[in-house]
Parts: sequence; C-alpha cells; structure tokens
Amino acid sequence: MLQASKESRARNQRSVSRSTQAGILIGAAAAAKSFERTLMPRKTRDQGVVTGLSVSLTYVATAAIQDLIESFATFMVKRDGESEEGALRRASMLADLCAVAAGVTMNRKLAQQPGESMGRAGMRSGGYMLAFAGLAGFSVGFLQDVLDILDPNSDRSNSNRTLGVALLGGSLMALVADYRRRRSERIAREGDGQGVGSKDWDVQAWKSLVTSGAVTGALGAIAIGERSFGALSGKALERGLSGNARVWQLAGHLGAIGALGAIGYAGLDRVYQDVEAGTGRIEPAFNEPPESPNVSGSPESAVDWATMGREGRRHVVCALTVDAINEVMGTEHATSPIRIFVGLESAPTELDRVALAIEEMKRTGAFERKLLVAVSPTGTGYVNYAAIECCEYFTLGNCATVTLQYSKRPSPLSMDRVWEGRKQFRMLLASIRRELYKRHPDNRPRLVVFGESLGAHTSQDAFLNEGTQGLEDAGVERALWIGTPHLSKWKSQVLGAPRADVNRSSVIDVDNFGQIEQLAPSARGDLRYVMITHHNDGVGLFGADLVIQKPAWLNEPELRPPAVPKWMRWTPIITAVHTAIDMKNAMNVVPGEFVANGHDYRADLARFIREVYSLPCSDDDLTRVEQALRRYEVERERLREDVGPDQAKVTLAPTL
Repeated sequence: MLQASKESRARNQRSVSRSTQAGILIGAAAAAKSFERTLMPRKTRDQGVVTGLSVSLTYVATAAIQDLIESFATFMVKRDGESEEGALRRASMLADLCAVAAGVTMNRKLAQQPGESMGRAGMRSGGYMLAFAGLAGFSVGFLQDVLDILDPNSDRSNSNRTLGVALLGGSLMALVADYRRRRSERIAREGDGQGVGSKDWDVQAWKSLVTSGAVTGALGAIAIGERSFGALSGKALERGLSGNARVWQLAGHLGAIGALGAIGYAGLDRVYQDVEAGTGRIEPAFNEPPESPNVSGSPESAVDWATMGREGRRHVVCALTVDAINEVMGTEHATSPIRIFVGLESAPTELDRVALAIEEMKRTGAFERKLLVAVSPTGTGYVNYAAIECCEYFTLGNCATVTLQYSKRPSPLSMDRVWEGRKQFRMLLASIRRELYKRHPDNRPRLVVFGESLGAHTSQDAFLNEGTQGLEDAGVERALWIGTPHLSKWKSQVLGAPRADVNRSSVIDVDNFGQIEQLAPSARGDLRYVMITHHNDGVGLFGADLVIQKPAWLNEPELRPPAVPKWMRWTPIITAVHTAIDMKNAMNVVPGEFVANGHDYRADLARFIREVYSLPCSDDDLTRVEQALRRYEVERERLREDVGPDQAKVTLAPTL
C-alpha cells in the first residue's frame, strides 16, 4: 500500500498539474480576445506581441490562483502527512466551486463606483479572476472524474490524460470567444460605421501566432529558469541550514526573482545609456552652430552648442527667418524670433540651468518681446515645430520661446524624470516672474505655457494641488497642452470634483477644435487653460489602473465618442496590453500629413494656438500658415535624410 502511494505521488509529480490545465483553458480564450480591434490599427508584429503577452499573463494569473485553491484543498484533506488522490481531487473541485461563488459575490458586492479606490478595484478584479480560475479548475477536475469512469486504467496519469481534453477545451473556448468578438465588431460596424475599418488593419493571423509563440516561449523560459533556480536554491539552503523546508524554498524563489530583477535593471540601464548617447550625437544637417544671435548655441550664446542635444540643436537651427515670416504673412515688418534652449548637460543643476536660461533671455531681449512662451519639452527634449512656428508667424516674429531639457530619453523611458521636469519648470516660471515684476506692467510680455505629451505632464504637475490658481499666481496668462498623459494628476484634479482653487470656466479638455466653436461666446472667451486629448490617443488613456479597473472611456457603447469602438469590452490584463500597444501606434506620424488622430495634433494646432493664446490672425493668413507648416516639415525631413556627413552646414528655411 505504501509502495503504491509512493508510485502514485511520483506519477503525479511527472504529470501536468491541474493549475497548468486551468491556465490553458483561460489562456486560450485570452488569445482570441487579443485579436479585438481597438483604438489604433495594428501590424502583424504588434498583434503577435499583444497575443503573446495576453496569453502569458492570463495563464500565469489563472495558474497561480488555481495553485492557491489547490493548496487550500490540500490543507483541508491532509491526513497523517499524506493526501489521498481521490479525496484531494474532490476537495479541490469543491474549493473551485466555492471560489466561483466567492468571485461572483465579490464582483456584485464591489460593483464599480465613480472615484473608487484602487484597493476596491483590485478586490473586484481579483474576484473576477478567482471566478474564472475556479471554473477552469472545476472543469479540469470534472473531466478527470469522467475519464476515470470511462477508462479506469490506473497506470495512466489522470492529469496527463486530461491534458489533451484541456487543449481541446481551450481550442473550443478560443473559437467561441473569437466568434463573439467578430460578431460584435460586425454588428457595431454595420450599425453606424464607427470604429476601425478592416482596411486599416494589416494583421496576418499565422504570423501573429508565430510571434506570440516566441513571446510566450521567452516568458515561459524565464519562468522555468526562475522556478528551477528557486527550487535548487531552496534545496541547497534546506540541506545546509535547519528550519522549515517550505521557508527555504520560498527564500530560493525570492532570490531568483531578485536575480532576474538585477539582470533586468542592468539591461535597462544599458539601454538608457545607448539611447542617451544617441541623442547627444551631432547630426550632419545640424553640424555647426547657428549664426543668428537670437538663438541659443550661437557664437554670442552662453549655451554651449555641443551640450544642447539632438532636439535642442534642431530646435534652434529651425527658427523661422524674417524673410519666411514676411512672405507667408504678406508683410515687411517681421522681426527675427528668439529661441532659447538649455540642454540637460548645459549646466550641472536645475538652479544653474534656470539661471543660464534667464541669462540667455536677457542677452537676446526676450523680456522686451510681445509674447513669451515657456515650453516643457517631451522626454528627449523635442519641442513641437508647428506650435512654435505658429507663434512666430502670428506675432510676426515678435516672440520668444524658452525651453529647459530634463531628460535625454524618449517619454516612455523618462517616467523617472517627471519629478525633475516639473521641479525645473516651476523654478523657471518663478524666475521669469521675478524678472517680469522688475518691469512696468505696460512693458511686460504676455507669459504663456506650451507642453506636449510628457512635457504637458511635467508642466501641469508643476502646479499639483494648486489648481488653476497656481497658474494665475505664477503669472501664466494662458496655457495649451496637447496629448496629456493619463498619469497627470493636475489634470484629474482640475477636471474632477469642484475645488476652491479651480476656476472651471477657465479650463477645458477637448478632442478637437469643433468643440471650442460649439461653446457660447462668453464661455469661449473665459477659457485660459486648454488641454487637447484625442479620444483614441493611447498616451492619454494608458495607465496601470487598466489592469484592474474599467476606464470611463469604455462606458456604455452608445455613450462613447466615435473614435472608441463600440465593440470594445474591458478585460483585466488584456485591455492594458491593448492600450499599451495603441499608445505606441498613436505616435506614428507622417511628415507633412497633418491629421487629428491618435497622438498627432498638428491638423488643428494652428487654430488652437490662435484661439488659446489670443493672437491676431485672419482666416486667410491662417490658411497660408497651415500650408507653410506642411511644406517646412517636409523640407526639414528631406534635409535630415539627404545631407551627407561631409557636407557643409545647411540652413533650414521654408521652401515657399
């Protein structure tokens, strides 16, 4: 009897666990769900990544929950240090049913509420996953019992025998989920034509599945490596030290996770170094300092040309010329605009960079101009060309822009630099305000703010917990932000519940300029601080909360804006993966092709600049400016591509 028990345990250790089979069932459904069409079109490679991550993460979550359920069942039926196999399976099935009931109850009792805490959302989503894991585990146990009745051959491993059935069940679940997905998309498209059309998608399913297999395989290899390393470490500790074996096994797993974390951190740090080194290289088209004394990096400037970074050099070299402004605006009275840019390496500290910027502003006469634009750039230091050129055209060059770099990495890799950006921007505005107060009110420029993407985040959160009153106290007359990230806390504060420090009539968040035109004249005139966030811009929608909480933009289908597909349904984990890829694809822009879509805000940016900053410009002039913006952008991109490393310095100016 004892020998038979040992053989049974050995056979079970070699077999595929119920938690693995439960993960297969739910993971298969996740694979079908991952093909759902969302905010932005995806390519085949993107779809492969989405499918691989969705399946892997869903599988891991389901298997882990099922492991916990089985551990509880094992504890309940344990007798004399041994567990009888049949009793364990029946106890596990009972525990699975209890898990389903508990999960459903949690979902109902913790229904989503406006402004709820992440803790409540996490418990509700945990209940959602608990119910599905329990249902999958019960299905596996039920199949094992059925097969025992049909084929009582004890020499076969029950779980291995049901693995094929689990795979078949997973395939059926995937087919059902895929049918429901396709049906929902077809009904929604036929109903009102909204959402993403099929012609916008370029996904080959078989290639996507190959890519997803590679992603899943890589993640699986990492998981197997962690489990093996943890088990070996635990056994080594158990042999060398006294104490509970399970404690040492847990310590081994924690050590393995720590080692993987250290390797990941080292790899990410290397990526950061390579990216930052790339942004510091001088490009052939920007290989010499500009000649205009009105920009940073020139021979007269205190800012070293070599320290300005790639985006800083592009920014100052591309300043509009007097001739370009005159020709577009049909005048002969333009002046040379001022562009100040201080790179992250231009000075060692925030205080030094701010002082250098003020010195540059005094040198160029920025405080004597009509309009002063304080810009917080994106992660790399990029400043939106179209926005700045609009200011220069509309003011006939009688404006100055000042920008301080706070990172040298793309925005998704610069989240750890947000604190630096908002602190530095607040210091810059404070220093500008002190300089303005030294001048007579009639001789002060109008101070406005511009920020895009992570630059919008840093410039907004510089006034965190101060509402719109903080901007007014800082002397900021008007502000325009495009593509504000979901993580901006200032945005949620001013658009949320009423606050004493927020003037709701002066702040608004819109998708397009048509929403501004629909406002009453009095409401339109009260606006001072405007945010533009496209309804399908993943940058403005993605956040970690998507993993456990249904977002407001996935409310009832009939209440959604046209850019959000009506067939989309929130699912834990998968919706977060979808939106992360949508965020990446939202940034795909074509030079010269201005569209109001995703993270591209160029199409109506000129109209927003004229409106928000209250700059005089006729409709005819506005049309010519928009045409010039497109031509200049195409010319700028062509020069960057065509200029060879041995060619002399070029002057970037519009081809008019």
